[in-house]
Amino acid sequence: MARLLLLGPERQRAAALRTMLARDGHQVTWLRSLENWAAHEREFLPDLVVAAVAHTDPVLAAAADRCSGFPPPLLFVQREADFLREPRDERRLVDRLASPFMSDELLARVDALVTVRQVVDRDGAGDSAPEHQGWTKLRRRLSGWLRSRLPEEERPAGPYLEVAARVAAWADRRDAFEPGHAARVTSFCGMIAEGLGMDEQETTRLLRAAMLHDIGKVALPVEVLHQKQPLEEDQRRLIRTHPARGAALLRALDPDESVARVVLYHHERPDGSGYYGKSGSRVPRAAYALAVAESYDAMTSSLLGRTLESGPALDTLQQRKGAAYDADCVEALVDALKPRIRSIPLSRV
Repeated sequence: MARLLLLGPERQRAAALRTMLARDGHQVTWLRSLENWAAHEREFLPDLVVAAVAHTDPVLAAAADRCSGFPPPLLFVQREADFLREPRDERRLVDRLASPFMSDELLARVDALVTVRQVVDRDGAGDSAPEHQGWTKLRRRLSGWLRSRLPEEERPAGPYLEVAARVAAWADRRDAFEPGHAARVTSFCGMIAEGLGMDEQETTRLLRAAMLHDIGKVALPVEVLHQKQPLEEDQRRLIRTHPARGAALLRALDPDESVARVVLYHHERPDGSGYYGKSGSRVPRAAYALAVAESYDAMTSSLLGRTLESGPALDTLQQRKGAAYDADCVEALVDALKPRIRSIPLSRV
């Protein structure tokens, strides 16, 4: 059961939503007036805010006065005719659903958004290897909680995958790279996959992980992500938790465990100097490919300091291949972005 705050000036629409959500086992508090709703949020401390409104701006304006920490996600439920533009709030996760809709679609989306809040709020992601005792305990508690939340009827997978994509897009906008970081990394991963001759299954896994690889950063303060001066040790430890947090989110939202593993290990290095000290066969090849693609984009698109042109960035990758980066993955990207000049023998007359 989750605690939901329902905003709905129209009695008939809001009452129908409250009935559906209550029947699914949620505790619902309904506010008909939008005035000072953020104050009620701070008092009620919901897991999710559901807003059945025609216009998003009044709700988003009040959302500026939000709870501290990771705020409850905000789900707009609107008629298709009211969809004027994409609602955004860089301080919190915002989603929306068009009516009319199937009840299982609404309930699945609500469950997915509540899951995001619950996973992010749970402590114990740790700053060490995923096999760390604290991480194991977190996995067990999370698995038990998810099993207790399983509905009697199977929910459609689509809303869960859509919420995962929504969370990843929000993380991308909050990060310290030029807009489109995830899309660019995905493109570079496609080049590496082609160069390595990956089969369709491994390529699909890699590309999906690339689009979602920084999803765990939604749990990190924007101030830390955008800090230009050197990070303190506790801040570095916090940054190192984002692959594990991202994997936990994906395991809760996406049935493909292999995608979560790629995200979990995308900061590992062949010499074992990565976030969790893993190397060799313990790290999927797709994770090494993702590490190369992300590092290249970070060198060329960072907003925190001097960036490199493509050539020098590729040279840096080559200088560190075999230790910091998988050599085959580096060569695949270099071949795609910086084709070698090959001599063509002249025919003799």
